[in-house]
Amino acid sequence: WHRRHIEFTTFADGRPDGGIRQSADVEDGLDSPGDIFVFDQKLLADDSTTVIGRNAGYCIRTDPGKPDFSNPDHPTLPDDPENNWGQCTWTLTFYEGAGSGYVGTLQVSGRESDNGVSAISIVGGTGDFKGAWGELLTNPEPQTAGGVLFRQVLEIRRN
Repeated sequence: WHRRHIEFTTFADGRPDGGIRQSADVEDGLDSPGDIFVFDQKLLADDSTTVIGRNAGYCIRTDPGKPDFSNPDHPTLPDDPENNWGQCTWTLTFYEGAGSGYVGTLQVSGRESDNGVSAISIVGGTGDFKGAWGELLTNPEPQTAGGVLFRQVLEIRRN
């Protein structure tokens, strides 16, 4: 891309057939601070069906609240009862010739909720995204057939 600013939307596929979403519990069997989950999911175009790459990384649960998409809630912690929060880092990998028009990776890191819109920092990139920075707005959209699609609106800048 030759412009200094681009915006587009992708989806991370958290449905049962969309990839891996595996948790590692700290030991109590509940959704607790310190729990980690890893994911390696299809990265979809804005039509939410065309696979354009992979969305892979990890989150460390920092503030469990209400039941989420993976574990039962921790009943004794006085947290925000409306949401769960985690510190997350992941990479969006764009495949050559897959329809996005881009090749390379974007790295993102920040505090993400299981409910509502989260603003995550774009901290770098490779390939077409070399020197990138900006913001990714992510919003989980539960699916009637199970799982969730994470709408990711990317606002990317570079010097």
